[in-house]
Amino acid sequence: MGRMKSKWSIKILMLGILSCMSSISFGGVKTADSLLIQRIYDYRRNFAAEVSDSMRNIYIKYDVDVLKRNASLALVPSLYDISKGKRSFVGEMYGTIRFKDVKHYDIQKELQLTTVPHSGNIMPTMVNYIVPDLYAIDLLEGTLLSPFNRQNKIFYFYQVTPMSNKFSIVSYIPRARNTQLVKGFALVDNLTGRIVNAKILGTYDMMEFSVDVEMGDINNNPSIIPINSTSRTMFKFMGNHIRTTFYASFNCHGTIPDSITDKRLAMNYLRPMALTSKQRGLYDEHYGNTDTIPTVKRKPNTWDIIGNHIFNSHSTGSEKASVRLSPLINPLYLSYSGRRGLSYHLKMGGTLKFNESHFISFTPRIGYNFKIKQLFFNTPLRYNFSNKYRGWIEVDVANGNRISNFQLPDYFNDFNMRLSLNYMIGKVEMTPTLMYHSRTAVNPEAVRAEGKETKYNSFAPSLRMTYTPTPAWPTLSLNYERGIKNVMKSNMEYEKWEFDASYKRKMQSLRILNLRAGYGFYSNRKVTHFIDYTNFHENYLPDGWDDDWSGEFQLVNSDWYNMSRSYFRANASFESPLMFLAFTPLVGKYLETERAYASFLLLDNTRPYTELGYGFKSRYLSLGAFVSFLNMSFQEIGFKFTLELFRKW
Repeated sequence: MGRMKSKWSIKILMLGILSCMSSISFGGVKTADSLLIQRIYDYRRNFAAEVSDSMRNIYIKYDVDVLKRNASLALVPSLYDISKGKRSFVGEMYGTIRFKDVKHYDIQKELQLTTVPHSGNIMPTMVNYIVPDLYAIDLLEGTLLSPFNRQNKIFYFYQVTPMSNKFSIVSYIPRARNTQLVKGFALVDNLTGRIVNAKILGTYDMMEFSVDVEMGDINNNPSIIPINSTSRTMFKFMGNHIRTTFYASFNCHGTIPDSITDKRLAMNYLRPMALTSKQRGLYDEHYGNTDTIPTVKRKPNTWDIIGNHIFNSHSTGSEKASVRLSPLINPLYLSYSGRRGLSYHLKMGGTLKFNESHFISFTPRIGYNFKIKQLFFNTPLRYNFSNKYRGWIEVDVANGNRISNFQLPDYFNDFNMRLSLNYMIGKVEMTPTLMYHSRTAVNPEAVRAEGKETKYNSFAPSLRMTYTPTPAWPTLSLNYERGIKNVMKSNMEYEKWEFDASYKRKMQSLRILNLRAGYGFYSNRKVTHFIDYTNFHENYLPDGWDDDWSGEFQLVNSDWYNMSRSYFRANASFESPLMFLAFTPLVGKYLETERAYASFLLLDNTRPYTELGYGFKSRYLSLGAFVSFLNMSFQEIGFKFTLELFRKW
C-alpha cells in the first residue's frame, strides 16, 4: 500500500516492528520530539481542510479465509453464508462515497462482485475501519482513543525516530492494556505534523485488527481522510477463526458505464490494481473460467434461504429507500434483570426518502418478556417534513406498560395508539399528541369478584414542550396531559403535569456525565388508578448499554410506578472508557466502557429511596450491579445484564 520508494517502505516497516515490540523503552519524550507530537495534535486546526459534503469514487476489495469453524458460526450476524461449504472468498465493490464529515458518510454500491453465496454482505462492521479519523478523540465513532489527539496523551507513551530532515517515525504504545487503546506507528512530516501514513493495531469487538492508511496530500486532497487503506482482522469466537483483508481506494477516477452488459468485464476495467492469482482463481471457480459472468445463476438451496433469513440480519436499499431486519433467531438479543426478568427483542426499520428533508420512516420493535409472559410491540410510522424545524408527524400503535395499582387486585395490559406532531419554533420544540389507551385485566374474574371494571379506556390530548438554551445547558421539558371522558368510550378523567431537566456533557477522552431531575404530579385527583407517568415508568424491554440505564431506576418495585400521585427523581451517571477495572491486568483488556450510578426518588407514600450502582460494557456483555436504600436503610442488591456480542454488526 502507498507509493513511497522501496527503501522508505523497508525502513518504516523495520522501525515500526521494533517500536511495537514490548521490549522497547518508551520513557519521557524529549523536548524536540515533544514539539513534533504537539504539531500532530495541532495539525487539523492549523493546516487541514475539513471534509463537508464531499463525494468521490471508491473501490473496496476484500478477502475472507475461514481457518476454523463449527456450527456456532451460523449464529454470528452476516456469517451464516460462510458457515459451511467453501472456506475462501473474494469480493469487490465500486461506487461512490459521500462524506458529511470524516465519521459520517454514505457508500452507494454501483457495481459489486462476490463469491460469497447469495451475494452475502460479510462483516459489515469492517467498513468502519477503512476510514479512521486519526486526529479526532475517537478513531471510529465513539470507540478507540486516538493517540494523535491531545486529549488522549495521558493514555500513551511516545517515541520519535528521525528518518530525515523532512520525516520522522512516531511510535506509540498504551500505558494500560485496554481494548479502547491501540499501538502502532506513523510517518510524520516534521514541519507541519501531517501524518503521511500510519499503522494502527488493536483488539476491539471480537476482532484483532491492523489498519494501514495512506493519508491525503495537504495541497491536492483533504489530508484528514485516507487515499488508500488496508484493514486486516482475525476474528475468533467459540472455536471459529476467520481472517479478513479489506482494501479501499478513495481516489478512483474510473467512470461506470451507463449500461453494464457484464459486471466482471466492467470491474476489470474499473479496479485500480490487478487481482492476485488466488483471487482470480476464486472468481474462475465461482463464475467459470471466463471474464464474463454466466447469465444462468445458480439457484440457492431452500434450506439455505430459510437459514439465511432466520440467522442473518438483512439490509438493502438505494439512495431513495432502505430496509433493515434483525435476525429472527439470535440469542445475543437477550437481556436480564432481577426485577424485570429475561427479555428478548427484535428490531427492524425502513426509510423511503423523497429528498433530504422529506422522508417516511417505519421502525417497529417487538419483544417478549419471559417473567410476565407477555409480547410487547410498538410500530412508529413517521413522516418527516422539515429538518430545519424538526417537523414530523407520527402514528404509533403499541402495547406494553403493564400496569397495576393497590386498589385493583390484578395487572392490566395496555393497548395504546397515539398521533403526534412535532415542530420547533426558535429553541422551543413542541409536540402536541392525541393519545388513546385501552387497559384490560389480565385476570378478569378476580377483578369482577372485587366489584371492579375489567376494562378502562382513556382519551387524552397532551402537549410536550422542550427548551435547550444552548448545547452547554440542560434540556428542559414540560409534559401536560388531560384525560377527557366520553370520547371513544373513554371512562377516565384526569390531569397531570411533569417537569424534567436532563444534561449530557461530553468530556475529554469519551467521558460522559449524565444528569437528570424531574417532578410530576396529578392535579386532577378524580382518577385513583392507572397512574401513568411519561418520565417515570417501567421498561420491560431494555436495549443494552445504550438504552436508558443512566436515567432509570433498576430496583424500584414495579407497583411504585403506578401508585404515587407525585414523584421527585434525580439520576446521575458518569461514564468513562477507563475508570476502575480498566486498569486491572486480567480484566481491563476486555472492558470498553464503565459507569458509576447514583439515583434518588421521593414518592408521596414512601420514605426517600436511594440507588447506587456500577456497570461495565465489554465485547461480550454489559453488566450492572445495584444496591438500594430506603430512608438510609439497606434494601436489596440486584444485577442487570445484556448480551452485547455483535451489537454493531
